[in-house]
Amino acid sequence: MTAPRATGGAALPAVVRTDAAGRLATALAATPGGRPSGTLTVLGDPGGVFHLASGVVTAVDSPGAPDVATLLLRSGRVSTTDWEAACRAGAAGERTGAELVARDLLGAAELQLMCTMAALDGAFAVAAGRVDGCTLAGGPARHHLPAPQGVDPEWLLHETDRRLRALAALRPPLCPLRDRIGPTTGARREAAAGSAGRLTGERREILRCADGRRSARDIAFRLGRGLYAVTVELSRLLAEGLVEVVPHGPAPAGPGALPAPVGGTGVTTARRPPDPPPAYQPAGRLPVRRRGASGINDVLAWRSAAGRHRRARDS
Repeated sequence: MTAPRATGGAALPAVVRTDAAGRLATALAATPGGRPSGTLTVLGDPGGVFHLASGVVTAVDSPGAPDVATLLLRSGRVSTTDWEAACRAGAAGERTGAELVARDLLGAAELQLMCTMAALDGAFAVAAGRVDGCTLAGGPARHHLPAPQGVDPEWLLHETDRRLRALAALRPPLCPLRDRIGPTTGARREAAAGSAGRLTGERREILRCADGRRSARDIAFRLGRGLYAVTVELSRLLAEGLVEVVPHGPAPAGPGALPAPVGGTGVTTARRPPDPPPAYQPAGRLPVRRRGASGINDVLAWRSAAGRHRRARDS
């Protein structure tokens, strides 16, 4: 069990985390033939859907984490106009990803990386919540924006478990789905200091979104950033006394249902992009990038994982 948190959030005990990731691993390992195609639907809160093709994971959709469309559009990496054009051109053959690459909006390696990041965050959200059961539906692999090279399921679940353990080890730990984060007096002083303050770049953006109504999940949707990276950064801000967990208000509508993300939508589709990202607000100096804050180092292993799977499949 993790140590109780003084701020009174809703962090999950280690035994629940391990059980959730373990049930996902068991469900994937028990599929017929070991190389299934279709969808593995995880029932629970927030739940999610693992899309499978010949034994590899091509996408993970969950209302608990931003998908690739949200990451690209909210961050401003791809404009709404370009996204809609690529979706229209690639709709017939589910070739949205290929259209993004053909139009020089993304590189092939960048597309794979973005899809891997979204799959990792989707699996993380599923496992960080409540898992009630899993249902496999076989059939052709169908997804509007799959990872071109797929994601090795064993590596995906290993990374998910590692993330959950790392999150629980933070002091204080933070529940990414339910803890609402608000600013403290220290945060207001930091905001008043402007460019002279000690926070820059991505940390300041996250702090600006912590208004007492949003969770890490809501902020990730709002900014177009990974759920895990935002959760880790919020935990650090919490430890620094710049934010606090606010008391929970009325329960969300419906039994066990998560509310819609504040400042964003739920799982986006190829034909309904999220709202444009917030307008850029120039700072007095260039932001200093915090090493590893984006979470990109957590997904660089996709190359070796995908390569191992292709060699095993071709042998």
